[in-house]
Amino acid sequence: MARFFNFKGKSMKTLRKGSFDSSVSFLKRLLGRAGYPVAISSDFDNVTFEKVRQFQRANSLVVDGVVGKNTWEKLMRSGYDFSWGTNDYILEDDEWMNEYTEKDTIYLHHTAGLHRPDYTIGWWENDNNPGTLNRVGTSFVIGRKSLEGDDLFDGVTYRAFNEMFWAHHLGTKLSNNKQLNQKSIGIEICSLGHLKKRNVGQFYFQGNSKKIVVPESEVCQLSKPWRGHQYFQKYTDKQIKECERLILTLATIFDIPIKNLIYDSSWFDIKEEAQNGAPGIWTHCNVRTDKTDCFPQPEFIEMLNGLHTAYQNFELDYSELEAETIGTPNELNKAVLQNYTEDLELIDN
Repeated sequence: MARFFNFKGKSMKTLRKGSFDSSVSFLKRLLGRAGYPVAISSDFDNVTFEKVRQFQRANSLVVDGVVGKNTWEKLMRSGYDFSWGTNDYILEDDEWMNEYTEKDTIYLHHTAGLHRPDYTIGWWENDNNPGTLNRVGTSFVIGRKSLEGDDLFDGVTYRAFNEMFWAHHLGTKLSNNKQLNQKSIGIEICSLGHLKKRNVGQFYFQGNSKKIVVPESEVCQLSKPWRGHQYFQKYTDKQIKECERLILTLATIFDIPIKNLIYDSSWFDIKEEAQNGAPGIWTHCNVRTDKTDCFPQPEFIEMLNGLHTAYQNFELDYSELEAETIGTPNELNKAVLQNYTEDLELIDN
């Protein structure tokens, strides 16, 4: 019998007087944004304790100076709009769920589409049938180099909605599907995904009646077929590096566990732990047999194997704090949207 994990979500790290780590620095920045400024450090000292109590009193919370689930939610809603080096390209309010949910999981995807993150988000904005709202998407989309070699979007991340909220991005058909979506943060990597090979050696992507030729330099050939496919459009070095940065950033903020695992191609198989809601880092193919995102590219596996060590000494980068909106999905050329994106196209809520 399947063992489902607690779907209320693992609360962000509980902090109290005497706590000393990077979460305290993050707490102090949120307190400042909420109108309770305090000198930034990793020390939960007496001054911080009093500022927390003042905030709790003003927000009708239990006044105990302990930062637990309810205090975190109030603080996050009051001032969590940091950019973390991403570009806000926000979907309309009715395209995602404006419900604060505790996060304990990150899911990695690829788009099965072309290189631009703004057009990926634009697809989600325009993928609704008349009279319906799919509310499908991920918080983050990492762009890539174009097929023509333009690297303007390579490793550049766009944010579709604030990650403390949620949208559907898994479509597992499991009884706990809604909860899996609610408690996870999704990261999409722009990639056409699995490819076909012509007899003449040309590689191409085929989907929804469109055929896109892919240069051989962008092709990852696996040593043996995986889920029926041996050729994929590889994730670029900049995408993999940016994916690592996002994982470490989000894991630090939301206290998402990064396990000390040995990653290899077998990790990309279906995982009962993931289906049952175990916290941590997962990918779409861990919960669905019909998905090939993300695929076991050697360089991607190498990044995953380095996460646990990198996490031990990781510090949040506050150099780019303010989130600024650089455009909206409704400004895009709708004729181009058909090339973005198939990964979440058929998600069943």
